[in-house]
Amino acid sequence: MRPAVIAAMRGERGGVGAAALRAGLSALVPFYAAAVAGRNTLFDWGLRRPRSLGRPVVSVGNLSTGGTGKTPMVIEMVRRLQALGARPAVLLRGYRAGAGGSDEAAVLSGELGPAVPIAADPSRVRAAEAVLAANPDVSVFVLDDGFQHRQVQRDLDLVLIDATDPLATAHLLPRGFLREPADNLRRASAVIITRADAAAGPDLADLDRLVTALHGREPVAHAAHRWSGLRTGSGDGVPVDGLRGQEVLAVCGIGNPGPFLAMVRAACAGCEALTFGDHHAYTESDMAGIAARARQGSCGAIVTTEKDWVKWSALPRGPALLAGAPPVYRPILTIEMLDGSDALTQLLRMFGRGS
Repeated sequence: MRPAVIAAMRGERGGVGAAALRAGLSALVPFYAAAVAGRNTLFDWGLRRPRSLGRPVVSVGNLSTGGTGKTPMVIEMVRRLQALGARPAVLLRGYRAGAGGSDEAAVLSGELGPAVPIAADPSRVRAAEAVLAANPDVSVFVLDDGFQHRQVQRDLDLVLIDATDPLATAHLLPRGFLREPADNLRRASAVIITRADAAAGPDLADLDRLVTALHGREPVAHAAHRWSGLRTGSGDGVPVDGLRGQEVLAVCGIGNPGPFLAMVRAACAGCEALTFGDHHAYTESDMAGIAARARQGSCGAIVTTEKDWVKWSALPRGPALLAGAPPVYRPILTIEMLDGSDALTQLLRMFGRGS
């Protein structure tokens, strides 16, 4: 989806054209809402039943499309499960996977290593069967982006809500970014507030009260996204302060670029932003344009996300087109639990060895 369309949906663009777009999208919402309600009713009434994957399932999902920080949270859950003695595998849908595969799967593989099987397939049942055939010692599946994937039976349903964009404009698709009504949050086992450090105290308190009203329980934890370091284009590590004093070009194609850009701006002397739509399929023309933009002025570095870098690297001449441009850095994004860490571990303990 193009950034201009996203800005119009969020109400960040004025004018007759943007207003007409919002009105047209609003007219489609009842049809989407009816389809979602009908599908959920089938599962709620037992007319459709979720399938077992043969192992316990921990789902990490959200109410909205993209941008809540699922990938680093999945990594955090996998590492916590490993610490409890479990042998986890990750299943994800592989949304908009190109010829080089899923960018999320590539990021997860790079962070978790070969010890954690990862499978991207719209059919999580099929993916689970393939994983277990090759890795029968897997003891638990972590479902990436699984809250709406009700075809799969899960034992723990974690839902993330981004404190910087809590209910994704509070409109259902296609007018807003909610995949289903907010009161469906009651279906979740627990709610985690992400990017909680970026919200003002009163705003966070209001969000906690809203979640408690919708879910029936307070959020189990509040988390922050942190940079633990930077990676260069070759994969070498650089201290997190490596951008200090530099002018940078920040480039991303993600669902909610605001928090990423804010973190870039906090780490450098000045930032020019170049944003693309969520899950943007980069072309060599895009890469040449990024390189040309970065060569202008006093830009000392290009900063992008790990998911974007995976797509750049998959292009036949992607990194080569950046030759002569400033160096590329990718932040190493980690999750820090501000509170609720012990409560979260307790929820996961049932999946540990000997539980």
